[in-house]
Amino acid sequence: MFKDLFIWWEEDILLKGALEGVKDMIEITKEMFDFATASFFGEVEVKHDIYEMDKSVNVLEVEIRKKVYEHLSMNPKQDITSSLVLTTIVIDIERIGDYSKNIYELSLIYTPESGTRCYEEAKRLSQHVNAFLSQIGKAVENGDVESARKLMEEKNWICKKCEGIIKEIVIDEAIKVRAAVVYSLMFRYLKRASAHIGNIASSIVNPFYRIGFKPE
Repeated sequence: MFKDLFIWWEEDILLKGALEGVKDMIEITKEMFDFATASFFGEVEVKHDIYEMDKSVNVLEVEIRKKVYEHLSMNPKQDITSSLVLTTIVIDIERIGDYSKNIYELSLIYTPESGTRCYEEAKRLSQHVNAFLSQIGKAVENGDVESARKLMEEKNWICKKCEGIIKEIVIDEAIKVRAAVVYSLMFRYLKRASAHIGNIASSIVNPFYRIGFKPE
């Protein structure tokens, strides 16, 4: 279904503009996530204002909604599904930006100790989510159903892994309280960011009414 929608997006000037905005949102959000995780692990090379980046994402979300609204105003009986898919995608992208901010704010209150299991697992899973953001951007741009389907499967693995580690932290009496709180939040944010990437991928794979769910 997505490939049919993608053709509409490329041919209609307003929907094409909205699609370009989606691509820009994903790119900015990826930069936010890169910066946030680099800050958390003490590996920042280039300083960014993540709050200004977040404002840019919000502006793009509003602009996309406006383009979709204008498109429907001129074509009230056409492309309703395309419009619904676009407005759904931007919500998930914006939420990934919010979780990136949350990760950055963890870096402001806690300096993790390298070499610990939590540190290494958080870093490894962060790298996976980072790769997912690159892949979902390409999948949306190309209408790539197979890549999106693979991302949905990998998202499930990330979410289960994060949940498992959080449970281990809760029952680990040796871990310090501050570390337990921060890492529990970190893995929760990674899980939610991954889940939103999965939602975007599902919009490529599934019909509109099953966005966010497993393929039938």
